[in-house]
Amino acid sequence: MADDLLIYNGRIIAETHFLSSGYVYVRDGRIASVGEEWAGIKAARTIDAGEYLVSPGFIDMHTHGIGGLDFMESDVETIVRGLREYAGFGVTKVVGSTLSNPLERIIAQAGRFREAENVSEYGDILHGVHIEGPWLAPRCRGGHALEYLRVPEKEDVHRLLGEAGDVIKTVTFAPELPNSVWLTEQLSMRGIVGVMGHTEASFEEAERVIRAGARHVTHMYDATLGYKEDPDETLAMMPGMETAVLMSDQVSIELIGWPVHAPEPFFSFIAKVKPVNKKVTVTDSLVGTGKPEGTVLSDKDGRKVYVCLGVLRMISDDPEINGNLTGSAVTMNVALRRLRDYAGIPVQEAVRWGSINPATTLGIDGETGSIRVGKAADIVLMDDDFNVKTTLLKGRTVFETG
Repeated sequence: MADDLLIYNGRIIAETHFLSSGYVYVRDGRIASVGEEWAGIKAARTIDAGEYLVSPGFIDMHTHGIGGLDFMESDVETIVRGLREYAGFGVTKVVGSTLSNPLERIIAQAGRFREAENVSEYGDILHGVHIEGPWLAPRCRGGHALEYLRVPEKEDVHRLLGEAGDVIKTVTFAPELPNSVWLTEQLSMRGIVGVMGHTEASFEEAERVIRAGARHVTHMYDATLGYKEDPDETLAMMPGMETAVLMSDQVSIELIGWPVHAPEPFFSFIAKVKPVNKKVTVTDSLVGTGKPEGTVLSDKDGRKVYVCLGVLRMISDDPEINGNLTGSAVTMNVALRRLRDYAGIPVQEAVRWGSINPATTLGIDGETGSIRVGKAADIVLMDDDFNVKTTLLKGRTVFETG
C-alpha cells in the first residue's frame, strides 16, 4: 500500500507483552499488526529498529513549556514550534498547562491552543489544556502568583467552561476551597478530569470531591500537604488528602520525575500501593527546559525564574516565595529513566507511567498510549536509557536523530 510502514528487528513494548525481537506494521497511521515474524510483509517504508526498544509514544499531561515555549504566554506559531521540541524527547501527546492568571487571559490562551491543534503536522501532539490555577490554596501556591488566586465562584466557572470547555481536558483545584464539590460536578458532567492539587485539604474535603468525580492528583508530594497533627491530641496524627487518594483506587497520582519535587522513596511507595494503571509520571516542565544552568527568564508580568539543578526557582523580593520551586526543567524521557532507577522497575513498566496510564486518566486510551492493533501509531524508538532515536506520530516521522 502507498501509506504503510514496517518497523522490524526491534524489542517491542506492546500493551500486554514484550517481544525481544519483533515488528510493528502500520497502515494509514494506525497499528495494523504486531508480532515476531516479519518475513514476507511488504511496505512502502521500512525502519530497521536495530534492536532498539520500540515503545508507545510518551504522554506528558502536565507541562508548562519547553525551550522557548511558555504555554501561558506563547502565540500559536511558538506553540507549534515548541511541540516539535517535545517530539525530540519521545513525546507524542501533550496537555499544555496554564498558570494562575486573570480569567480573561486564561480563556484567550485556551483559544490559541484550539488554533494550534489544527496547525501543521505537529498540532496532533497537543491534546488540549490543563487549567492549573487560579483555584489553589494560598499556602500551597508554589510558583503561582498570590494576587491571581481565587475561589471557584460559580459565575467564573460557567464563563471558563462556556468559552473554553471544548479544549479543556483537566482542571487542578484545592478541594478545601468553597464550591469545590460543585466545581467537580461541573467538570465531571463535561468529561473534564477534576484534579486535586496545590492543597492542604483534610481527608473529608478530599473524599467529598472524589465522590463528586475528582480522579487525579497534581504532582503528589509537591505543594500537597498530607497528614496533620490533631489540634486536640498532642502527637496524634489526622489523615489528610494523601490518605483519601491512596484509599481510592479510581484516583490516579502523578509524580514529577525529579527528586527535588518527589524524593526517591516516594516512587517505590506509589509503585507499590496504587493500581497498575493509576501511576503517572509528568515533567511539570517550564519555559527554559533545556537551557544552561543559571539561565534567568522573565514573563510578561516581570516575574523571574532561574534554572537550577534541573528545576526552575522563583526570583522575588518576597522572602516567602523567593527560591520556591516553580516547575522542573526535566524532559519526559529523563523523567522515565529516573522512575526506572528510583523505583527499581523494568523499562516496560516505567513506560506505562508515561504512556497508557496518562492516556487512561485522560480517557484516550482507546486511541493512543500503547502498541496495540487499531491504535494510532504513536511510537518511539529508543535505547535502554530512554535516549530517543525516532519519534512517529500516527506513523509519520516527526523526529529522527542524524
